[in-house]
Amino acid sequence: MQANPIINFIKRVRQEARSKPEIVQHGGFGKSRDFYGCDWGCDTFIFEKDIWKNLENHAPVLIVKKSDILKGTHGYIFTLTTGNHSVALHPLALGSFWNLGSLSSKRRQHIISHCVLCANVINGKLEISQRDVDATRVTDADYWLQSLGFRLNEIVFADRNSNTLEIYRRLGQEWRIKPLAWTQNEMRAAINHSYTAINSKLKYYHSSTGVHFLTYDGLRKLLYLFENDYGEFIVALKELVFVYIGQNSSNLRTEKINNHHEIELFGLHVGSAETVVIPQLEQLMDLITHKKLNINGIKRVIHEVLVSFKMHLERPELADSTSIDFIETMYIHLSGEIYHLNTNGVSAAFDARRIALPGATFRGDQPDFHQEVDRRSKVLIYNIEQLLSNEERMEYLNVYELRKGSTVEVGKADTREIVFKTNRRPLCTSLIEKRLASQNPGYGSYLLARVHAFKSLGINIGEYRLLTRLDSSGRRRMHFFLRNRCPGEPLEYVKPKLFNNKNMNEESYAETKNIILALASLLGNAAAQNLIMKKYITSTKSCRFGEGKEIFKMGFNAQTGTEVPESVSMCSMRGAIGWPDLSYTDENLDAASNCYLNKFASVLVDFHDEYQSIVSLKECADCFMVGFDCKTKEIYWNYMVNKEAFDSFNPQLNRRYGFIKKWRFVLWALEQQHSRLELIHKLFIHKVKISFDEK
Repeated sequence: MQANPIINFIKRVRQEARSKPEIVQHGGFGKSRDFYGCDWGCDTFIFEKDIWKNLENHAPVLIVKKSDILKGTHGYIFTLTTGNHSVALHPLALGSFWNLGSLSSKRRQHIISHCVLCANVINGKLEISQRDVDATRVTDADYWLQSLGFRLNEIVFADRNSNTLEIYRRLGQEWRIKPLAWTQNEMRAAINHSYTAINSKLKYYHSSTGVHFLTYDGLRKLLYLFENDYGEFIVALKELVFVYIGQNSSNLRTEKINNHHEIELFGLHVGSAETVVIPQLEQLMDLITHKKLNINGIKRVIHEVLVSFKMHLERPELADSTSIDFIETMYIHLSGEIYHLNTNGVSAAFDARRIALPGATFRGDQPDFHQEVDRRSKVLIYNIEQLLSNEERMEYLNVYELRKGSTVEVGKADTREIVFKTNRRPLCTSLIEKRLASQNPGYGSYLLARVHAFKSLGINIGEYRLLTRLDSSGRRRMHFFLRNRCPGEPLEYVKPKLFNNKNMNEESYAETKNIILALASLLGNAAAQNLIMKKYITSTKSCRFGEGKEIFKMGFNAQTGTEVPESVSMCSMRGAIGWPDLSYTDENLDAASNCYLNKFASVLVDFHDEYQSIVSLKECADCFMVGFDCKTKEIYWNYMVNKEAFDSFNPQLNRRYGFIKKWRFVLWALEQQHSRLELIHKLFIHKVKISFDEK
């Protein structure tokens, strides 16, 4: 096997630590194992014999303070074995490992649940499962591992525990907490990667919390083993139901976390495993042990077990490992998110379309850059430091990559987000950094000119700042921009937070209706800005409306005491002044109106479709046009007040971008939009009816 950090670590321990003179033998889980011990300072390391020669993925690791096992001692105990965590945990708790002490039955369960950190070797890294262990113990163990020579990226935290997450955010090290998958391909990869054995030839899906999930297909392997290798069949059956030395119950009945067991039958209705399927397996083991079944009888009982398993599944799809339902359900179990789900069945973490990247931990006024940080993040951090005022000090900062799909390698996507907190700001500040759509000369200035022009008109856009850095080769300049994150969220994330249409009384019904109509009005507001900016992508013939680029901010209504829609911002400049025809004709205006209003109508009809039992389509359309009219009039007024300045605006850009001609067309079209509001209103209502009929 190719050397990895764990192998190198084991070599260091064996070379530098003092070996214990005797080998400990311990029988359990169907076979006897030999354990070697080493003392390195105050710490003790326990390795199963020859583990370094055949280190497998998911090899279990235990980390515990010595004082939790034997009071008055110092240092840590670190174990590395094959099988599962119980291979080392039981002899450790029973006092079988040299003079490390034993745990009384009264203390044993508390220490195992709240003091012992479980980890697994995953691709040469330590992946730590927090379970019910306090966050302070997690960070203490982390610092201890670092003191042994482990790098930050070689220690991964598998659980997204809120307390631990906050600690590492404040260290600027959120990237060390394992991110959640959110595409089916990523979920499949995580599921496939978790597939492992314990001691037998059965295979399980091993979760971040140490639970081994046995699926219907996995249990069917019993029948295959029975028909092809009877000895391995007995080993596998014992792994499920046998009570080994040091255990109080079998793996199927030994609780691991939150009512899940060391081995958990996946997808069954609550209680059916303990009352139906497990008793059948236990009875099968008993009958075989007492030789009360012949070959045909054993086969018949195995079939009965499989029928019971399948019959008691929550959903038939959970028997099919290729189904979407299986993939999504298995993933939330493997990731531990099953223990953090909200009441509506959706984990907030699954909505986060971003992955934390290495950055820096701030110690005093200076950033301590992580070894894995790339040049792009370094430039970002340096630029953000320049934004701080005198005596303003960075407390912490995290860099994230915003994701659109799983095809782009992590660290290579166009967009990053930087969230930081200083000693002069009560709340975090969030900035977006994005690669320019074009690296052609002058494109950055072209972007900046459009931003300031439209922002001056009254379009709701954040502040932009251009950045330049050298690429990884150090020879080519790469261009980026930095902007404020617009306050609020896209419409698709606003709606689920606001509306719960079940069991509404008259008052809540009226409030919900008002919120829906207010959102419809803001949609119209955003549509007016979209049309004024002439956002258009020629290659896709899209005006980019209703694609998540409109950010809705919520505010507090003191009269009703509720959260209500307050404003809408545009978070993207892509496509601005992109309408291809710059002729000053009624035919061009009609063509533009048809293009944009068709899209506006389609988005509004889709929006209304979810709430048709509360508001009528006409009400939504009327409110949409109220928002459209008001924003058009506001921007037109801004233009007329400073008409000379807008008309003469010339940022002297590269001629290839044709800014002057496009800008003057935008201003002329704004005047026409204002004068044609009544006509646009009638045409929009007509488009809405057509879009509704076509659905």
